[in-house]
Parts: sequence; structure tokens; C-alpha cells
Amino acid sequence: MPRTNRRSVKEERRERETALRRDDILAAASQAFADKGFQGTQVAEIANAAEVSLNSVYGLFKGKEELYETVISSAAKTVGDRVQNAVLDISDPAEQLLHVIDELFACFDEHRDLMRIYANTTHGLPWRVRQSMGEKSLQVFQDFTRWLIDRAQQTKKAGGLDGIDAETFALSLIGTVTTIAARWIEEPGEKSLIDAAPQVRELFTPLLIPSGS
Repeated sequence: MPRTNRRSVKEERRERETALRRDDILAAASQAFADKGFQGTQVAEIANAAEVSLNSVYGLFKGKEELYETVISSAAKTVGDRVQNAVLDISDPAEQLLHVIDELFACFDEHRDLMRIYANTTHGLPWRVRQSMGEKSLQVFQDFTRWLIDRAQQTKKAGGLDGIDAETFALSLIGTVTTIAARWIEEPGEKSLIDAAPQVRELFTPLLIPSGS
């Protein structure tokens, strides 16, 4: 029995070390893809930045395509989960949508690498990368979009979005926030994306007010 316990402790330590190494690799990959794009990034430089061997990288990821997909899907899931959790205690669906704007800008401000990748490398990627992203990363975006559409539908039932399709509204909100965030990321300087939230709130607020209010 003692031998089993000792082996278990070693296994747990090994798992923690592997998880930390994986996180370091993903952080280095995120920075590299944001700086140089998919085509300009080499797996060897990701390994060097993470201070691990090339074999360690390939032991955890099949190659650059999987690294890229994992960076996107992991960051997107983190953003989506945080936004949804942030509005759980808000009962009014219209107010939820306004807080979604605030939280998205705050998350994108923290995950600037994700927005830089979105802004700089969404065009011209190899077809195999687009296909790979469609299997996992696209699911993350679709799940969040469905949730947001549901919030918009609830708002419409409550009297808001007069004459506006709920799905069109939800897609417009996402598109506006991501486009503005990407544009700000591309511009010189260190402007906080959080500062853009009030203007976007002002844009969408009148659409959420029930008619006759």
C-alpha cells in the first residue's frame, strides 16, 4: 500500500508539471502568433520562448496547426465563460446584453493576443487550419453566439428590440464589439479597450428599451 501512495504522489506531481509546461507553451504560442502570424511562426521559437525542448512541444501538440487551434479555442472559451458568469445574477435580459458589452471589452483588453491574432491573421491561412478550427474552435464561438441570441430573444419577449430580429441584433452586437476591439488593437498606443464600452452601450441601448417606455 505505501508503494501505491508514493507512486500516486509522483503521478500527481508529474501531471502538475505537464499542465504547467502546457500552459507555458500555449502562452508562448499565443504571443508568437500575435506577433508574427501563423505563417511567420516556427514551432522551434515557441519552444525556446517557453523554455522547453522541441520534443516537449511535440509530445503535447501534434504540430503548429493544433497549437494555433488550441490558442484560439482556449482563449475564446475563457472569454465566453467569463462573460456568461458575469451576468448570471442579472435578471433583466436587456441589462444582461449591456453588461455583455462591458465584459467583452474587458476580456479582450486582458486577452490582447487573441484580438491581435483575430485582426492580423484571419486571412490567408492554410485551408487545413481553417478546417481544423472548424472542428473545435468554431464550436466555442457557436455556443456563445447561441447563448447571446437567446438573451436577445428574451429581451424581445419583454418588449425590447421592437421590429428587430433577435438573431440579427445578437450578431450585430458581437460584430461591433470585435471589430472595434480589433481596430483599437491595430492602432498605435496602449488605449484601454474598456474605454470603448460606453460608446457601444450608447449605440445599442435605445434598441433594447421596450416601446412606449
